[in-house]
Amino acid sequence: MAAAVATVVIVTSCRRPVPEPPPAGTPRLAVVVVADQFLYEYLERVRPLVSGGLARLHEEGVSFTEAHHGHAVTVTAVGHASLATGAHPARSGIVGNQWFDREAGEGVYCVDDPEHGTSPRLLLAPALGDWLKQRYPEAKVYSAGGKDRSAVLMGGHRPDGAFWYDRGSGGFATSGYYPEPPAWVEAFGEEGLLPELFLGAAWEPLPVDPAAAEAAGFASMDRGPFDRGFPRVLGNLSGLPDGGFFYDVYDSPFGDEHLGRFARRLVEEEDLGTDGWPDLLALSFASLDTVGHDYGPHSPEVLDTLLRLDRVLGELFVFLDERVGRGGWVVALSSDHGVVPLPESSAGQAAGVRRAGLADVRCHRRAGARLVGQFGAEIWRANGAYLDPEALDEAGLDAGEVEAAVARELERCPGVARVWTRSGLTGSPALVGPLVPGSATWYELLYRNNLHPERSPNLYVQPAPFQLDYLGALTTHGSPYGYDTHVPFLVAGPGIAPGTVAETVLTVDLAPTLADLLAVPVPEDLDGVSRAGHLR
Repeated sequence: MAAAVATVVIVTSCRRPVPEPPPAGTPRLAVVVVADQFLYEYLERVRPLVSGGLARLHEEGVSFTEAHHGHAVTVTAVGHASLATGAHPARSGIVGNQWFDREAGEGVYCVDDPEHGTSPRLLLAPALGDWLKQRYPEAKVYSAGGKDRSAVLMGGHRPDGAFWYDRGSGGFATSGYYPEPPAWVEAFGEEGLLPELFLGAAWEPLPVDPAAAEAAGFASMDRGPFDRGFPRVLGNLSGLPDGGFFYDVYDSPFGDEHLGRFARRLVEEEDLGTDGWPDLLALSFASLDTVGHDYGPHSPEVLDTLLRLDRVLGELFVFLDERVGRGGWVVALSSDHGVVPLPESSAGQAAGVRRAGLADVRCHRRAGARLVGQFGAEIWRANGAYLDPEALDEAGLDAGEVEAAVARELERCPGVARVWTRSGLTGSPALVGPLVPGSATWYELLYRNNLHPERSPNLYVQPAPFQLDYLGALTTHGSPYGYDTHVPFLVAGPGIAPGTVAETVLTVDLAPTLADLLAVPVPEDLDGVSRAGHLR
């Protein structure tokens, strides 16, 4: 693992002759926008209600209407890594937000770094920014996001800076892995923008026609734990801008507004897009994820977050027109994953969403007891998903036989569609044929793409469609189904004629597509392919 990362560092940092300048017409700035938990259907549902950045992307860009993640574990880190590197988790090594380290015998967070606290050391593939710097050493690469893992993974191995929202101060943090942040970053955090704008204020929704909101599938659910409506307060009874206040900003659409202001400042201070070399700015907006988990994808809260994101992007795009020039920059929008509807909502009830309950817990517990009785307790790690190879050897057990026994037990439980085993996924012939989301081979492909030989578990439990394993009142994501894999993929910029493409594409295609537009070579072993041919 260390060797793989070191290779990237050496390649992207060694001296080279002055490269050939980019071809005439190459954008001077590429902007990647990732909206966390932005399922594709949002684009169509809010289209009549938006007039800012989302509307502009529809009017000026190409939308790949059948873009899906090509991996099964649809969570933040995996989605961002796939978008940034053009590589599935099997290559990038980012198999989850966290995973179990068999050698160390403990869990590891995807951007954890014992030396620097936070870094991309666990990312095993180079990212778009690394390819860009290899082609154009003078290019500038920056990333920023609401979450550390989003900013770090989007930035790649050697960006000029990576910044993420600091929930303790309201500013933007970085780590010692990166170059010393310029003075303006600290000044931005000390300007008191968040307290000045939001301390003592409430989250009130933007005005929208109730009939139009209902037609778009957004409706209040004023019962049970969701009986609190607007307005929503930020913070607690403290009159100071404390941690509770800064977290509540993160857990609201105002987190995206704050990142939008930071992004404009970054472009201005670092002179992105102003010289002869193309630069890259990767942004990850987190508010749809924080709000969506709490209220679900059909809530007024999510609608307001979408409308405010539309406004934030509109302001950013107008700023780039003025700063870089309308024909000088290109933008791509996508998301790391979708979300399952709340089972308590009318949309969730219509879809048949089922929340796990007593029967599920009892079945899994009883299956675990039978398996421990059969094989012993020493072989299991990380809640049973990982097997300890040394303990297996000592007990004289074959990993494949144990995996198969676990699969048989768990597949009897309600809410479990299938259990995929490491032995089964690595021992089957390669899959061939066209991509058909929802087919039996599609799910196998997604789990194969998620399987890294060192980091992935021995067992992947595929839930039944619309099975929600949150026992509380929230919702989540992480499945291989369309409501989690189907995300936006829009590209707009100079020379791109607006339109739609209905062909199934994967999110690993985004990075090579942008590289193509920037005249940047990509690694030979890439999983994604350029879709730039659809843009010209």
